[in-house]
Amino acid sequence: MSRAGCHMIGGMDISSIIGLALITVASSPVPAGAETKAVTLEPIRIANPEFDQAGQSWQFTGTESADAGYWSPKKHGAADAEWFEGEVATLGTGGGCTASCVLPADAVVSGASYRIGFNVARWGPDLASLKVSIEDGASRPIASSGSIEAGLWRRRFVDLEIPSGDTISGPFTLVFRTVENKDAVRESTVLLDKVSMARIGVDEPGFQSLFNGRDLTGWIGNVKGYGVENGAIRTFPERAGGNLYTQDEFGDFVFRFAFKVPPGANNGIAIRAPSTGDAAFEGMEVQVLDNSHPKYAGLKPWQFHGSVYGISPALRGYQASPGEWNLEEIRADGRRIRVVLNGMVISEFDLDEAVRAGTLSGQEHPGVSREKGHLGFCGHGDLVYFKDLRVQPIFRPESKP
Repeated sequence: MSRAGCHMIGGMDISSIIGLALITVASSPVPAGAETKAVTLEPIRIANPEFDQAGQSWQFTGTESADAGYWSPKKHGAADAEWFEGEVATLGTGGGCTASCVLPADAVVSGASYRIGFNVARWGPDLASLKVSIEDGASRPIASSGSIEAGLWRRRFVDLEIPSGDTISGPFTLVFRTVENKDAVRESTVLLDKVSMARIGVDEPGFQSLFNGRDLTGWIGNVKGYGVENGAIRTFPERAGGNLYTQDEFGDFVFRFAFKVPPGANNGIAIRAPSTGDAAFEGMEVQVLDNSHPKYAGLKPWQFHGSVYGISPALRGYQASPGEWNLEEIRADGRRIRVVLNGMVISEFDLDEAVRAGTLSGQEHPGVSREKGHLGFCGHGDLVYFKDLRVQPIFRPESKP
């Protein structure tokens, strides 16, 4: 990279959960990115994924003993953090509270699988959990998850498969439903934010692998500072720093890969970069780092994960917890740049528009004008892992070789 007050409900201090938003726990319902072969995630638009109360879109259903609706941590003294910002959804655990939204008409098809991502926490002393489902036009679940326990804030993922051959009809709805805890002494509440949905698939024809899984054949630059471990490229910062680049250059492309960052780690993806000089300025650098670590609390918006350094910011909160694999896609098509993280579009912009009034960093970025260059990893002295690296060049009729 070249970032409390309190509110009492039922006698419980909300800051006991909100204030610990940057702490994570170890368990995960679905090991996102742990697939034995590379998959792709095609984003499906969720209306109002961050529960902006003014945006509506979500329907809430409470029960006689529990409420459901929008709630603002900031209005009660809790600053925004990686896992939540603005309003969040609150779902009581007194038996079947729901938050639901209607999906796009063509989003759900028979035989397809979907990855649902969401940030979740528990407020209250007793166990709280929820289930995720896709329901048809008759409000019948056609795919459901198991129970997912809510604890301290973190991002969770579940994969839902629509049975093949079933006749299904919409409108389809994505539903989060709390599970009643009959042993609870005091009711807890599930907090929910930043929902994403993507269709799980495989690469289209034309993608080529950039990594053989064994060694750094096809890579140039600081090969001493990188190596291979368990089928992934990893940094060895104790040996050397610096950048590692593809031997080939790419102009317009779709680059897909998986990455894993330990707590506090930092790296970057060089695009359209020369093999010498500062890739963040002579080319462009798409940030790779653990947004949630306290040492990054003071970063500028254009320094967080997925941002193009100094040029354009990215949405926060859609990254898996430190130590878990993430799936990412970077698309550079002419002057358009798009970054998709775990099935959510976190950045999409036009380079010319982004720098029309100057760069966000206030520095010159000549790399914005480059039409071609290397892909690569920008080492910043931390341990980071990359795997499933593949690229598809985008050729226009006049640019075909």
